[in-house]
Amino acid sequence: MSQKEFEILKRALERERTARKQAEKILEDKSKELYLITEKLKETNIKLERLLTEKASKLKGVFDNLADAYVLMDLKGNVINMNKPAIDLFGYNLKEELLNVVDIIYKDDYKYTMNSYKKLLNEGKFTDYVARICTKNNDIRLVHINSSLVYNVSQDVIGAQGIVRDITEETAIKELLEEQKHQLNIIIDNSPIGISLSRMNNKGLLLVNKALCKMLGYSEEELKEIQIQDLTHPDDREISKLKRDDLFRGKIDSFNLEKRYIKKNGETLWAKTRVTAVRNSKAEIKFQVATIEDITNEKLANEKLKESEERLATLILNLDSGIFLEDENNIAVLANKKVCELFYLQISPEEVIGKDFSNVAEEFKDHFENPEEFVARYNTIIKNREIVIGDELRMADGKILERNYIPIFKDKVFKGHLWSFNDVTLRRKYRKSLESQKQKYSNIIANMNLGLIEVDNDDNILMVNQSFTKMTGYSEEELIGKRGRDILPVEEDKKLIKLKGKEREKGKSDSFELRIINKKGEIRYWLVSGAPNYNINGQILGSIGINLDITDLKSLELQKEDLLKKLEKSNEELQEYAHIVSHDLKSPLRSIYALVSWLKEDNYEKFDENSLNNLSLIEGTLEKMEHLISDILSYSSVTPETFQKQNVDVNVVIEDIKNIVHVPNHISLKVLNNLPVIKGDKIRIQQLFQNLISNSIRYIDKENGLIEIDVVDQKSFFKFSVKDNGIGIKKEYHNKIFKIFHSLNLSKDSTGIGLSIVKKIVDMYKGEIWLESEVGKGTTFYFTLKKD
Repeated sequence: MSQKEFEILKRALERERTARKQAEKILEDKSKELYLITEKLKETNIKLERLLTEKASKLKGVFDNLADAYVLMDLKGNVINMNKPAIDLFGYNLKEELLNVVDIIYKDDYKYTMNSYKKLLNEGKFTDYVARICTKNNDIRLVHINSSLVYNVSQDVIGAQGIVRDITEETAIKELLEEQKHQLNIIIDNSPIGISLSRMNNKGLLLVNKALCKMLGYSEEELKEIQIQDLTHPDDREISKLKRDDLFRGKIDSFNLEKRYIKKNGETLWAKTRVTAVRNSKAEIKFQVATIEDITNEKLANEKLKESEERLATLILNLDSGIFLEDENNIAVLANKKVCELFYLQISPEEVIGKDFSNVAEEFKDHFENPEEFVARYNTIIKNREIVIGDELRMADGKILERNYIPIFKDKVFKGHLWSFNDVTLRRKYRKSLESQKQKYSNIIANMNLGLIEVDNDDNILMVNQSFTKMTGYSEEELIGKRGRDILPVEEDKKLIKLKGKEREKGKSDSFELRIINKKGEIRYWLVSGAPNYNINGQILGSIGINLDITDLKSLELQKEDLLKKLEKSNEELQEYAHIVSHDLKSPLRSIYALVSWLKEDNYEKFDENSLNNLSLIEGTLEKMEHLISDILSYSSVTPETFQKQNVDVNVVIEDIKNIVHVPNHISLKVLNNLPVIKGDKIRIQQLFQNLISNSIRYIDKENGLIEIDVVDQKSFFKFSVKDNGIGIKKEYHNKIFKIFHSLNLSKDSTGIGLSIVKKIVDMYKGEIWLESEVGKGTTFYFTLKKD
């Protein structure tokens, strides 16, 4: 072997030795690691065994303490285990006997049970399975079962488990409750008393029965949108609200109330109402139950009976007929004021009661014209005991009485008698007079210029007077029984008549215009005043109409409208004409004024003093003429159409006037109170105050002149005043100065139009203007301006 080969073998041996050592080291480490893992696995297994024991213990605790029956079975249906409730339910004990679920299946439910078991195998579970079982004691029980499959570690199905709950009694109770609920619904629906159930915050009623729907006339669906208090009569709402408030505050749990309801058809229903609160554990109202018993007929009967009793009592006591009641022994039982008056008894009706009137005929015979005849007739009536009506008695003082006698029997036994006496003196005397008056008023109704018509609720004509037949051209026979809206109104107004008929049924009265076509085919305009016609019970039978023919008046109105349009157009043309004339007049005036001025300048030294004065007079006259034209233009332009409404501060207006109008140094202009802001045309308001202030300045003759402006708030008006200490105005001029071209002629600058413009502006504001003045001391102008 060569050295080279030896080296190669040596290196290979060394590598093998090194590799063995490394392998041993790895094996040693892995062995150590495997040991540690084995120890950990032992520790983990111990923990798992403990945990499994603990879980098994817990599961057994759950299993033992389940309130419902628990059953564990294999795939063949053999019961492996079950808890105490299951033992008690089925009656079997697995320690003593075997049990297969087939043994307890109710025979009629066998097919259903097998199908459910197949579903369990296919889907792994089923819930809400309900079936019947047969216990060991042959009791039939209804059970509810939830079941699932049981798997081993390899997820193979090894059995099934289920929780079984006995629902026999529960189901019986539910069925009983449903039956009772059904019975209760039958009772509620068929009860003659209205019943409702409501919740406080609900829009309408939750539950109503047929009786309530029938009482109120609303359907069940309609009442679900209506609160019962919405149907309460307006006069009963306050007392109902007070009772409900006490209920909601917890003061009471229920209340009874007799109240009225408004039915759907508008009629009134009287009802005895009882409302009961159903509260929760917090004493809050959860529901309200109301029972409503219709007592309308009973109420009306009681009211009529009460009214009848009251009327009878009042009638007897205050009747204009003398009433006297005696028992079978002629002892007075009842007497009223009138009988005491007729027979001059000096005692009250109460004192008459209890007195013996056996000898009444002899005692009172001297009150009569023929005493013996009176006694004889009295004795005959008492003896016969038969009804006597309208027996006439003539008294010594001239009175004529009408006597009625009614014997009273009970079970054919005489119990007394009733006398009534009526003073018919005036009736007999004035009977002819009344007939005459009746005839007179009948003639008035028949012949008055107003057409009278009476119709029923279907607009059938019941009565017309003579004037109505003249107005329509139809005879009474042609109208009676016909419907008024079918033969009289123009086609467009027939709906109006129908509408008015509906309003009459609601008790409304009003007036309206109506166009009718008379028998000649002419259209006439009527003003109709209609009112409902009531019977003695207050029921509306129809309506009565009084008709006035206003055709001529209507023509005048149309002419008036046409005239107003023409007048408006004429005013517009007049204003336009005033502007044109003012312009055309001012131009030649200015030319004349310029020519006079040139003539005066060119010949100033040639003219004598008299000529120069005449020229000055011409210039002054021309200036006055121009002012007059300007004022006429201003007066004609003051119209409502030219007004521009805006907020006008009168304080600012006065300050502007101070800057425009020259106020001499010896005159003071004062504002006594802060002036208001008013709604109006600023130019016209300024024109109003400027004319009054200028007028005051013009006529102040004192060394220390004073003008005072004031205002008083008068609700819908402001009352302004402009006061000065000038020359004053005589009483006879107070009404004249506001007329156009009327002035006191005390100032060469006055045109007589300024105050006319002031009045016209005040009139436009629906105000008034007047003055108070004392000659030599001054004048105060008052005027009002409407705020709106």
